[in-house]
Amino acid sequence: MQTASPSILVVDDIANRRKEITQRLAERDYSLLEASDTEQALEILEGNASDLVITETELPARSGMYLLQEVKRRHPETEVILVTHNATSYNLLQALRHGAFDFIVRPIDTSEILFSVINRAYAQIALRRQNRALMEELEHKNQALLQALDMIKALNVSIERINSAMEVGDILHRLVDSAIEALGARQGLLALAKADKTNFGIKICRGTASSFCRLHQEQLPKGLLLDLARRGKPLLAPSELTAPLKLRISAAEHQLFAHPGLIAVPLHHRNRTIGMLALLGHPAGSPFLEAHKQFLIQLAHHASLALEKSGIIHKLRRNGNGHAA
Repeated sequence: MQTASPSILVVDDIANRRKEITQRLAERDYSLLEASDTEQALEILEGNASDLVITETELPARSGMYLLQEVKRRHPETEVILVTHNATSYNLLQALRHGAFDFIVRPIDTSEILFSVINRAYAQIALRRQNRALMEELEHKNQALLQALDMIKALNVSIERINSAMEVGDILHRLVDSAIEALGARQGLLALAKADKTNFGIKICRGTASSFCRLHQEQLPKGLLLDLARRGKPLLAPSELTAPLKLRISAAEHQLFAHPGLIAVPLHHRNRTIGMLALLGHPAGSPFLEAHKQFLIQLAHHASLALEKSGIIHKLRRNGNGHAA
């Protein structure tokens, strides 16, 4: 991909002096703009982003020093080089205080003088852009790390909530509620396998039409959800479903997919699939992520362990009651 040539705006009210600089700059691959006064220069900058401004200090109406201040106020990323006959220490100090990159004193005898300052200015610009890119990358990584930490905290809280339940029904309800709460999903449902292990009925619904849940307590309708439950593998659709997935949505379940985003994970018990947890509809502007799928996988795994523990406890209770009798 081609990158745009570096852009330089040359400002001077005297055409010959302006031409002297632009002719020297033409030796390099610069995109050149010209202005004869401060007002014209500011107008050009409003419509044309420029990396660098080279301006005469003595301009009609408003000086190059004024232009310097306005450029740094309106376009702080643009560097400004002042060209002058009068490079007193006071003027130099004032210019640097207002953000000038450097001074060039007339007469400009050779191109090397001009390009030396310009090259240093562009090195400064490149360094600033590199630093900004690194900061953005660091912020992105920090944001990802914070999100991961939030997921870990949410997972720990959810696991504790599930582990504190003793009854099967409580475990399953806490599984669904914790998943929806942690990921901000619009809808959630848990379908459990029937005795034939190929059909599934809805056990728990959240955010879904109650009529749909009641109608399919015994059997999920043929379509995408039933296919996913039988498949027994996790699935992530971050936002819009793929075309093949959309084709598998039946008319009966179409209402469930009004909002983008789907995560489905199996619920296992003793090495067999006993159900499926599905979250539908991600929060506005926040598509589901791979980390969210992994969160649900871990949550479903701990729910399976809690179900195992619940079964053992109930077995011990029955045995205890039998001995007592």
